[in-house]
Amino acid sequence: MFSARLYGETLTVVTNVFDRTRTELLERQAEISAIERKLDDLRSGFGGVIAVEGAPGTGKSSLLHDLHRKAVDSKFLVLHARGNEFEAPFALGVVAQLIESLVEDPPGGELSARLHASRIAHLLHGELPEEAHPAEWRALLHELHRVFLDLAGDRRLVLVVDDAQLADLPSLRFLSYLAVRVGRSPIVLTVAMEPRGPGPAADLLSAVVTSFESTVLRPAPLSLRALEQVVAETIGGPDPSAIAESLFEATDGNPMLVRAVLDEAATGPGRAAGTGPDRLTDRAPRGLVRWIVRKLRGLPELSLELAQAVAVLGPATEPWVVERTTGRAGAGVDKAFAALIDAEILVDGPVLRFAHPLVCTAVQDSTPLATRSRLHARAARALATTGASPEQIAGHLLEAPAQADQRTVRSLLDAAAAATARGEPDAVPYLRRALREPPADRDLPMVLSRLGTAELSVDHEAAAAHLGEALEHTSASDARAAVAHDLAWALAAGFRFEEAVTVLADTIVELPASAAVADLYDALSWIGRLSPGARDLRRQRLARIQERTAGTGFPGNVQDVQDLLEHLWNGTDARRMADSADHILRRAGTPAEKGVGWGAALAASWSLAICDRLPEARRALRAVTDESRRRGGHLFHLDHCLRAYVELQLGQVSAAAELAVTALEASESAGRPTIAQPVAAAALVESLIELGELERATAELSDRELLHVESDTSVHLPLLRARGRLRLALGQTDAGVADLLRGRGLDAELGPAAASVGMWTPIVTVLHRSGRVRDAQELGKEELARAHSFGAARPLAVVLRTLAATATPDRALRLLEEAVDLLDGSPALLERARTLYVHGRLLARVGKTSTARERLLLAVELAGECGAYPLHGRAREELLSLGAPARGAGRRKRSPSTLTPSEERVAALAVEGLSNRDIARTLFVTVKTVEWHLTQAYRKLGIVSREDLSRALETSAAEHR
Repeated sequence: MFSARLYGETLTVVTNVFDRTRTELLERQAEISAIERKLDDLRSGFGGVIAVEGAPGTGKSSLLHDLHRKAVDSKFLVLHARGNEFEAPFALGVVAQLIESLVEDPPGGELSARLHASRIAHLLHGELPEEAHPAEWRALLHELHRVFLDLAGDRRLVLVVDDAQLADLPSLRFLSYLAVRVGRSPIVLTVAMEPRGPGPAADLLSAVVTSFESTVLRPAPLSLRALEQVVAETIGGPDPSAIAESLFEATDGNPMLVRAVLDEAATGPGRAAGTGPDRLTDRAPRGLVRWIVRKLRGLPELSLELAQAVAVLGPATEPWVVERTTGRAGAGVDKAFAALIDAEILVDGPVLRFAHPLVCTAVQDSTPLATRSRLHARAARALATTGASPEQIAGHLLEAPAQADQRTVRSLLDAAAAATARGEPDAVPYLRRALREPPADRDLPMVLSRLGTAELSVDHEAAAAHLGEALEHTSASDARAAVAHDLAWALAAGFRFEEAVTVLADTIVELPASAAVADLYDALSWIGRLSPGARDLRRQRLARIQERTAGTGFPGNVQDVQDLLEHLWNGTDARRMADSADHILRRAGTPAEKGVGWGAALAASWSLAICDRLPEARRALRAVTDESRRRGGHLFHLDHCLRAYVELQLGQVSAAAELAVTALEASESAGRPTIAQPVAAAALVESLIELGELERATAELSDRELLHVESDTSVHLPLLRARGRLRLALGQTDAGVADLLRGRGLDAELGPAAASVGMWTPIVTVLHRSGRVRDAQELGKEELARAHSFGAARPLAVVLRTLAATATPDRALRLLEEAVDLLDGSPALLERARTLYVHGRLLARVGKTSTARERLLLAVELAGECGAYPLHGRAREELLSLGAPARGAGRRKRSPSTLTPSEERVAALAVEGLSNRDIARTLFVTVKTVEWHLTQAYRKLGIVSREDLSRALETSAAEHR
């Protein structure tokens, strides 16, 4: 019977995964069919050769297993052997193994089998001919051939040799002799082999493979679809497709590697079944580590050391860099490289890389930590002489031991500067490593400040600690101002507003007036209004500052910013506010270059939005985002929050949700929410309400424990409004009113800001519906007075539309007509759609059907353009009730089922077969953003999986041509 032991560990590793999933080998039907045809020929008396060739772990032994089973089922005599490096010195060792398998398990105990075995044993124990006597060799090989022919008899004979590349040369000589003769005999010779470099063994194996009688099988790696099936049927999990993608990326579909990973995931210590894709291949399976170590130790000297160096250096490594890293050179290195390539551990080419990422991981895991650290240090020195990029060098320094080497500090600082220039967060680990080196005393304040500034975008608490230490060690005026500015924002990001105000005020007092100090005023104006405590402290400290600067006033740019912020916070006049914003943006040029900080640039951009200049606000905010990224500015993703609100007003609801998701994820990236979190969450909830996704909106708040959070900061005002609207939409009237009333009260306490004009009008409607008519009317009058005073069209139209719900029909019509006129031609498409819908519905109620149809038709088109699905549905139902078609003549509007450009890009890449992770890399977004777009696309297209995506996209494109 077949013994897996005789086929070695590789077979045991490879075959079990298939045994558990299905009776046939996955994606090996072509190879199985070829084997079955060859056995059918043998049944008719015709022999041949089956050569199974491939890299380690591709399933060669699994095919031999299948052939062995089928041959035994056909009552053929099967003999088997396996080459190995330990028996290679013994002449005709593989032939001896074949005979041993016959003696161990003779067919039916026949005496003839033992006699034939005795004949071959006699031949094997004799003296082998010398190379100079080919005639004697021929006689020996002929006699062996005759014995195997006699042994075959009527039973037919199948010879199976695994790992033939490790067989002894005399056995290979016999196999090559046999290969050209089996076609005329009842023998099938089957050999499995890995590719070998030039040499006698390779020449003899080539004769077997290229024989006219040979059928060559080269098993291909498993496909992603096959891995999905294997994962689903072995370890399962909530997302087997994602696990399969991660597995495919690490193993390239190599069956042995796949099996090793899945075994470890299911049974390894500390790894439960269903391990997530991010952890599945972060370490190599223990069995694979042992296998690769044995494999490397069986190769020529230096192979293990060179493989470790390539693993440390990473992909695309030039050989001479490896030599410098190891300190090795000469013929021994060339021989070792050739052996690693022949064994298909490395891939041949102008640069070196591992054949499979998981094998690289296994080599890394097998290398002791001290050895890895030493190799990383050497690699950094070697790369420094090659003109490598700062990031390449620093990547190794991160893993090298600290040695108080100032060259290391400079290299890490260079890498951090390059990362900052690209707007990437990689600067943080470089700077943290530089701090551990450590830097010289004179450089310590600079390293601390750069580290703290870099940490602003990833960990505001660590940033505050490092910037606080930097401030203590910094003496130069401009440098102290820059450190204090960033420290204040780091404190504010963690809602430590009063501490931030103290830092800013103390630094302003101690430093002479300068452009750097202007940034401190800018920050003080913002942070000092974020909570009642910060507001009161700011007033006190400003009084002291003004005493100190009596007679000199604020610096010019500072005064401009103060004027703008006064308009922004007090909300008195939209025209003057917009003029100030224009002035700031024109004068600022590039923020932080002309004494205007990022806070002022954001304030000016947002002011344009509040004043209904939405397209200009969109352009300004995009410019601020791009410039801050280019220059390494830190906005705590408040720019994305503000852009989300602008897109929402412009009617780009899905785009608003996308920006809000991006900001929300970023605000929580370090596990410690920043001040952007409540603002981003509010923008997302407002967008989801318009999309009709109330359950998801609730889940987003619940997951972040924002459903019941209470706070007295201004950044929570948008959250209170959004949460109140959500609760009202869910029918939770009391809770919704409580949120809105609390928000309005906090708004009044902080000092009503321009952004809050019309913000709390939902309270009016709810109070009126609940019977509190007088309260609703008084509140409505207050809101109307504020809106008239401010003078912007959109908030005034919002208030007028709200008051119409509390008025008599005649007055309501007048209010709504005024609101419609105010918004005529406005880019605020969402508010236009809402107002037209309410107006059209009221017109229908009072019998003005023709005008009602016009209003409702436009509302339907605008709501569709916005992607505001619930509003679109209500307006369409109202329109249909009047006997009008849902779409009239004129320009065809984008319907709610049409994908946004972002959704189209993501869907198109998904159709191409890219995974969510690959799409995220391609588009430079997060995986969650990709998931969001795909979810939106599926819902719009009416599908539930990727399999339907291609067809649905074609259908949608045809419908909207």
